[in-house]
Amino acid sequence: MITITNLEYKYTNFKLENINLCVKSGEILAITGKNGSGKTTLLQLIGGVLKPKHGQILIDDIPLKKNKKIIGLVQQNPDNQIIFNNVYDDIAFTLKNYGVNKEEYDERIEEALKKVGMESFKNAETFNLSTGQKQRIVIANMLAIKPEIIIFDEATAYLDQGTKMIIYKLFEELKNDGVSVIFSTNELSEIVYADKVLIMDNGKIKSINNIEEVVKDLSVFEERFIPLKLQLLSLLKLNCKSDEEIIQKIKERLKW
Repeated sequence: MITITNLEYKYTNFKLENINLCVKSGEILAITGKNGSGKTTLLQLIGGVLKPKHGQILIDDIPLKKNKKIIGLVQQNPDNQIIFNNVYDDIAFTLKNYGVNKEEYDERIEEALKKVGMESFKNAETFNLSTGQKQRIVIANMLAIKPEIIIFDEATAYLDQGTKMIIYKLFEELKNDGVSVIFSTNELSEIVYADKVLIMDNGKIKSINNIEEVVKDLSVFEERFIPLKLQLLSLLKLNCKSDEEIIQKIKERLKW
């Protein structure tokens, strides 16, 4: 479990403050909010990229800086995380940095690539890949180290719908394996893939609720555009994730 208490971080003209929350093992947390609300800063603090000025982050009651739990971080732009020109070499380098035995490289790399639908690209040149394919390679990098916590910082921003669906399915697989998944998003329709939704506003937590409660009362988003998917879930009191499920439920209601 991740436990955050009175977390604070300051920039010259921005302050993240009074952050208190818990994320259980095998729980999916979506973080949303306007640009500049503090989403990325919070994720970087949880991922250990930044050090808090005040407060603490505990993982299973052990401070983050002393913790041995493996945390994976997937950023928005895959070009910021891919280093080598060859897919296998890129993931192998990550495994080396995490102290994984060379004997495990092949099995881990093949397993990770399979989970993101990229197993046939093991020996591909990374610079020839599309943005979506590169992002899947970055995710495979993180899966190969077998993290107990994985963070996605607007990782679907540049992806086509097909690739997004692969990642949404992966969220569920990770959850079933007991991995805590935390993802930030500016696309409100994506929050349906979370167990809990945290809304950031000007460096503070505006609200945090189970997805069922959020869908019941969309007024928490105020002036933000509400996607049709969320409107349908709210109006029809549905508990669905995919568009196909929503359509099927509507057909059942209408007896088509």
